[in-house]
Amino acid sequence: MAKAIMVQGTMSNSGKTFVTAGLCRVFKQDGYKVAPFKSQNMALNSYITKEGLEIGRAQAMQAEAAMIEPTHWMNPILLKPTSNMGSQVIVNGEVYDNLSAQDYYKMKDNLAPEVMKAFRHLSEENDIIVIEGAGSPAEINLAENDIVNMGMAKMADAPVILVADIDRGGVFASAYGTIKLLPVDEQERFCGIVINKFRGDVDILKPGLAMLEELTGKPVLGVVPMEKIDVDDEDSLSDRLNQKTITEGIDVAVIRLPHISNFTDFSVFELIDGVSLRYVTDKKELGDPDLILLPGTKNTMGDMEWLIESGLEGAIIRAARTTRVIGICGGFQLLGKEMHDPDGVEHGGTMRGLGLLDTKTVFKEAKTRTRINGHIAEEHNIYGLENLSVEGYEIHMGVTENLGEAIPMITLEDGRTDAYMTKNGRIWGSYLHGIFDNEDLVFALVQDIMKEKGINPAENHLSIAEYKEIQYNKLADLIRNSLDMDAVYKALFGEKEEVVRCGGKKDDTSGKGLVHIYCGDGKGKTTTSVGLTVRAAGSGKKVLFYQFLKNNSSSERSILEKQPGINVVSGKELQKFTFQMNEEELKELRDYNNEMLDKLFEMAKDYDMLVLDESVYSIDKDLLDEAKLIEHLEKKPFALEVVLSGRNPSERLIDHADYVSEIRKVKHPFDQGISSRIGIEM
Repeated sequence: MAKAIMVQGTMSNSGKTFVTAGLCRVFKQDGYKVAPFKSQNMALNSYITKEGLEIGRAQAMQAEAAMIEPTHWMNPILLKPTSNMGSQVIVNGEVYDNLSAQDYYKMKDNLAPEVMKAFRHLSEENDIIVIEGAGSPAEINLAENDIVNMGMAKMADAPVILVADIDRGGVFASAYGTIKLLPVDEQERFCGIVINKFRGDVDILKPGLAMLEELTGKPVLGVVPMEKIDVDDEDSLSDRLNQKTITEGIDVAVIRLPHISNFTDFSVFELIDGVSLRYVTDKKELGDPDLILLPGTKNTMGDMEWLIESGLEGAIIRAARTTRVIGICGGFQLLGKEMHDPDGVEHGGTMRGLGLLDTKTVFKEAKTRTRINGHIAEEHNIYGLENLSVEGYEIHMGVTENLGEAIPMITLEDGRTDAYMTKNGRIWGSYLHGIFDNEDLVFALVQDIMKEKGINPAENHLSIAEYKEIQYNKLADLIRNSLDMDAVYKALFGEKEEVVRCGGKKDDTSGKGLVHIYCGDGKGKTTTSVGLTVRAAGSGKKVLFYQFLKNNSSSERSILEKQPGINVVSGKELQKFTFQMNEEELKELRDYNNEMLDKLFEMAKDYDMLVLDESVYSIDKDLLDEAKLIEHLEKKPFALEVVLSGRNPSERLIDHADYVSEIRKVKHPFDQGISSRIGIEM
């Protein structure tokens, strides 16, 4: 059975989701089978598992951090607010009922067996479960029937980390008050406090931390600095939704509906150079965007009323004469002419839509909930794409029909038509959440807009999968470097479990980036480095490649520069061989190499592998500082693989390597007077 540790917060948005995801990736890197768990989540950002079951999007993100497939066991209860007083209750991935807050509170104790069933299932398949709480455990008015904070900690017998947000102020009062408002037996479950979102000099904070430890009797496990790490957020608490800045390039405006859901559908636009994504709540803010996005909503008709009352309805309709408009799920329904809710599923009655698509939507009790593939009809050739395959997931109650003039756009694998568009293709809608994760589609859309504006599209974009991995590894490095992980492991396992810090469970180093040295007087050191670069890129890893003491003309560069996932950094153009340089020129080259080394390790935080060809030989020739390189190796990101090559590594450098391979010369054509040949040695 798995060991469990729980992350609770002093308030909503203190960083529980963030810390939970970070711990999941750290434990995974350390060789454990780990899964996230949240017994009850209130969220409008949801996700459909491969089995067609619905969970909170945050748990899907945490599963990605743990490098496992999301399942409904990770979030047995999901509450999706439909109004200020009620929610749709989803149990084990399926709709249970629509209940008022009071009715749910009265019956939620009955769901404890379902919560434990899910927890036990995960526990049987994993080594560690990282449990996320909700809100604050100090909601003393709700403590009696609690199944998500201390109630869950007791059921799982889990030690608890308390996360406190210092950015909003009052961190000492909130941490102290949260702990001291609880009964003594629950206070004893806290194994430590984490101060989150810190800006500034931590030394100034230390006296307060010492007093907090004395007052609460709980250790401060660490201070997590405020850093920009991009992982999916929870609903309206996300800082993303406050983004209103327009930058140069393409202006993409997302309409921030009152019941907005699955706004993470649009996060991909933030990754593309030359695109600014902002959220609009007022007609004055809309301006003249290049693309308007209508997101999903848990109350389509209620949000249509808001569009009318706020004046955004008219602003969007006017903008649509020249601006592209795309709606996803509820946003797709809003684009149509009519909405009918005869059974009162969402709102009741009949209402007009924006009228930008010749469609109508009829809401029905049955909920469509599935992951599915489809393809864009070949004859449409939208954005220059022919018969493009797309994938996504559906979560909606309602069927959208063509009134005659809309053009079917996507055919699903089960034969249904998913999306409709106008004849010119500038306005379209789809039920597929995640449709913009199809990179060919989103990049083609952006490039089409750029060309229309006379902007030169960038040739290369970071893939979504690569970007996510970079962010999860950054998050793991932040958590590992900020928290006392020895204390965390002690809370999990006590003194008995053998744990090798930064090296995995027992001898497992899964997830840890290692250091290679390829040395010797034989041919093949650079060849090996290039081969590793290609192999890593072929597996989907992102590689940063640099060559010391070489002009930027080696034959291998011309092919590496064309490969996705490989960034070949140019170095200093050498006008003469090093043996021809005087002392001043050698010093200039040494200083340049040391500056490049610092720059490369800084850049490498966004990569999986750093290749430093001829770095060892540069040290041997006193043209690179060995102490500086070793310092970088000791502080490198945990998952970063580093490849060094060159002759004569020192014993000190060898001690810092995990692989050392010597290529010994038995015979070489140089001995026969045959010089270097293009494509073989250069």
